[in-house]
Amino acid sequence: MATNNEASRHSDFYISTVIFLVEDSLFRVPREPFQQESDLFCDMFSLPQGDGIVMEGSSDEIPIQLHGTSKDDFEQLLKALLHRKYGSQPDLPQNIEQWTSVLKLSTAWSFEKLRQASIDALIESGIGAVDRVVLSQQYDIKGWLLPALNELAKRPEPITLEEANQMGIDIALKLASVRERVTVETNCSNSQTNCSTSRVHIASARSYLVPERNDNNGVAVGSCRDPRMQNCDFSDQIRSTFSTFDL
Repeated sequence: MATNNEASRHSDFYISTVIFLVEDSLFRVPREPFQQESDLFCDMFSLPQGDGIVMEGSSDEIPIQLHGTSKDDFEQLLKALLHRKYGSQPDLPQNIEQWTSVLKLSTAWSFEKLRQASIDALIESGIGAVDRVVLSQQYDIKGWLLPALNELAKRPEPITLEEANQMGIDIALKLASVRERVTVETNCSNSQTNCSTSRVHIASARSYLVPERNDNNGVAVGSCRDPRMQNCDFSDQIRSTFSTFDL
């Protein structure tokens, strides 16, 4: 019969743990998912330990301190990470805010598969165009910026001050210039004419929709944006205006 010194650790049912300190809370969690999915933590756990030195993360007294990390963000990362490893428990993050927390930390800590899972979950959640613009810039998400800007360029409502502050003034001003440079000309009287049968004009300076004339032959500015704009594709104009961005 093998003694304790001779016994080997079971490959599936011997779980090594690690203790993290995040804000004022200690988290004792399985180490393997961190080591297997994150290059950063894999390198950290592979560092040689000197003789007589207690390994950081091995006890409540010597946890791995995650400075600058929100406890709420870390909780969402753990839910997603441990669900991937162990199945139905714990529950996955439930909303856009929680999945954004997973995206934030998985990007910072090189969890490549978990990062992609969070991006997929955000898409499935129906995340709005403004949030896609913001997150694409913060976390370098390829393929999000152009469709999101196109969606905002098409919509009837103008960009609000709150949205401009979210996206950044530079992006908001460029987007506004795209929206205001485009006019639609059609020979049909039907205001619902699709842009596929209309001509889209890009002016060299700011131009306006064809104005309505009042009964006194004066010019009156229309009260709303031409609804046909919702059927237009602004991609080429966006690429030109946002030429310094990675679209």
